[in-house]
Amino acid sequence: MAAYRLALCRGVDRATAVAGFRLAPRSYPDGMRLTEWSATGFRTSVRVFQRPDGGLRWVVIPTIHLGHPDYYWSIWQRLRSCQAVIAEQYDGPSSTGYAYVTAMRLTRQRAGRELVHQDIDYGALGVPIVFPDAHTAPPPDPDRRMPDIGWADVIVSTPRLALQMALSGRDDWIADDTLDIDDSTVFAPMPGETVGPDGLTERDRLLLGVIHEIDGAFAGEEIEVAVVFGAAHMPLVVRELTRTLGHRAVAEEAWLTAIDFDEPPYLRKPSVDGWMDW
Repeated sequence: MAAYRLALCRGVDRATAVAGFRLAPRSYPDGMRLTEWSATGFRTSVRVFQRPDGGLRWVVIPTIHLGHPDYYWSIWQRLRSCQAVIAEQYDGPSSTGYAYVTAMRLTRQRAGRELVHQDIDYGALGVPIVFPDAHTAPPPDPDRRMPDIGWADVIVSTPRLALQMALSGRDDWIADDTLDIDDSTVFAPMPGETVGPDGLTERDRLLLGVIHEIDGAFAGEEIEVAVVFGAAHMPLVVRELTRTLGHRAVAEEAWLTAIDFDEPPYLRKPSVDGWMDW
């Protein structure tokens, strides 16, 4: 169980414990904004939730599977102050992000020149890492390379994405998407996903189960636990924290810019002692 593993791993140097956006987003204007998308780029929020009487703090970081290197470096830096992390699938790069980046470069998309696929080295944080949906992706190679099935996904997806981009007839094809997400946004299941009687897919059910388990076991402790999942999962996470578990948003930290179509490349470099394995 996640809470048991977290208890065992606390104080251990290394613990062993990247979904694409889903179809048919439906947003409401009065929700808590989690991501912002415009013709100039894409940015994601960092929000902290806690109960009024204190204790455990949840750091919610929606992510996108492709972005500037310093975007993932900034996420990794924020995680350094957390005592545990709930992350998506496995400690390695995302095939979704790799396919998008490759297709954008093949079609000479201006926005793709400086983008990389998601690759956050959670293991280097030295804190417990929980991957609720790890069984949905084969384990990565020891050097954090994508498994063979991930490369197969890249081979299948890249031509389709490249064709869509080539036929769009415009640069910065990715800016055509509208992905403003708030806590009331509702997503339809991805193709192939099954929704259970509770209205949840398996991956969302596993994610919420781990959150409930950790929240119950460590509610009174002054620690931070981060949730780093694809942005499409986060409206459900925020609703569960605020409506079911009684947490409130106590802080909105600096937003992280994943994609900036206009910013000069020299402004995108990490500022000080950042380390990531790009």
